[in-house]
Amino acid sequence: MAPLADAVAAEGVRVLAADWDSTSPDLGRADLEASLAFAQGVAGELGIDPGDVVLVGWSLGGTAALGFALQSPAPLRTVLVAPGYADRALDAFSGRPLPQTFPPGRGTVDVLWGSRDELVDETMATSLVERLRTAGWTVSAAELDADHSGVVGSRFDEATNRYVSDPGAAGAVATVASTIVRAATS
Repeated sequence: MAPLADAVAAEGVRVLAADWDSTSPDLGRADLEASLAFAQGVAGELGIDPGDVVLVGWSLGGTAALGFALQSPAPLRTVLVAPGYADRALDAFSGRPLPQTFPPGRGTVDVLWGSRDELVDETMATSLVERLRTAGWTVSAAELDADHSGVVGSRFDEATNRYVSDPGAAGAVATVASTIVRAATS
């Protein structure tokens, strides 16, 4: 997430990249809730309305961000980047797959995915978009020229067993960053 966080920060938007463990017994819920509380606290200290914090999630983090938005009593601004959305993608906040029918819309969601994504294909992404729209959520959607990690400006390096910056994904990460900046400043 570092290349994406750097691209957003370069536009003057403050960024907090949460570190969480989706394999923990609570699916990472405690880490994610603590990160959001921390971000909202920092926002308040900086004179920013804590309600203006934008949730951004990539892959299973997208599932978690949407799960949080679905259960939040207040409308949230959420950006989902190649969101993990299948029976195996469990929502960290409910412990279950995302519901087939979403609750009535309480926020705005941007959904972005890669045309060459090996995990989140166009059918999966557009199904999510349509289900959100059917429930009354305000949704924008965009397919980018990237694979699953390219949408956040990275590629998986098998030699080091980690994600590294991918300069070849600059176009996709710029589009995702501008979507986040627009969400944060509108």
